[in-house]
Amino acid sequence: MTAYNNKPELDQAGKNYMNPLVKILWTGGFDSTYRMIQLSKNEVTIQPFYLSDKIRRSEHYELNAIQSIAYDIKKHPETKCKVLPLIKFSVSDLKEDGDIVEAYQRLRKISWIGPQYIWLSEFAKTNQGLELCLEKDDCDRVDNKYGATYCILHNGNLKQVKEGDIDYWILDDDKSSKDLIKVFGAFHFPVINITKLRMVEEYKRLGFTEAMKKTWFCHTPVKNKPCGVCNPCKQVIEEGLSFRIPPAGMKRHEAEMKFGHQKWFEYWKKIRFKVEGY
Repeated sequence: MTAYNNKPELDQAGKNYMNPLVKILWTGGFDSTYRMIQLSKNEVTIQPFYLSDKIRRSEHYELNAIQSIAYDIKKHPETKCKVLPLIKFSVSDLKEDGDIVEAYQRLRKISWIGPQYIWLSEFAKTNQGLELCLEKDDCDRVDNKYGATYCILHNGNLKQVKEGDIDYWILDDDKSSKDLIKVFGAFHFPVINITKLRMVEEYKRLGFTEAMKKTWFCHTPVKNKPCGVCNPCKQVIEEGLSFRIPPAGMKRHEAEMKFGHQKWFEYWKKIRFKVEGY
């Protein structure tokens, strides 16, 4: 089943919707929320999915963000889309695919990508055309072989697809490695051509500045606010979005930048994590 079609779709209550269906992995984060808002200006039916991983401490915050932002989208006067109820799927229910695991391991030797792309790929096998919101920034630093966008652009090629007012990118099977196709071939990439800084301007232009502030990214929040020192927080700061980090988080980040190379600080971080959880 493709992500977009002109056939009637059924929601969980069995009601027909005649609009094209868009399936999207929505984490409550900056990039996937931007795509939700971008799509909201079109007459489409959106089916969001959330993959639940019990070991991820930020899940509660992500789901809260999704609930609040979904309400913002629904009440916005320019919204044309229909958002179906979120489908939550447990990662533990996925069946391991040995071919995907082996392909992932070979790709990781070339450029580092997180282990979540194994189960994302396994889930996408039964949800062909699922939108995965990877932004452009991952590959802007040529000395940084980190991230899924870098992996995709250095192991394959993308081609643009336009369907009415909707466009996205897919892997070109003829110009991409077999391992890349195995791991990422089932996805659509709707925002891989746009940076986070550009998204900030688009959030404002589309009238969703407050929704932007509700998006979640931190893995180890402190007193319900971003910690400033986990990897997602560091990436937010590196990408020029430090305004999303509270003052206390920025102080933690500055301390880590100043003392992080010293052995005593590494020892102290381990103690801090055991005691404070970040």
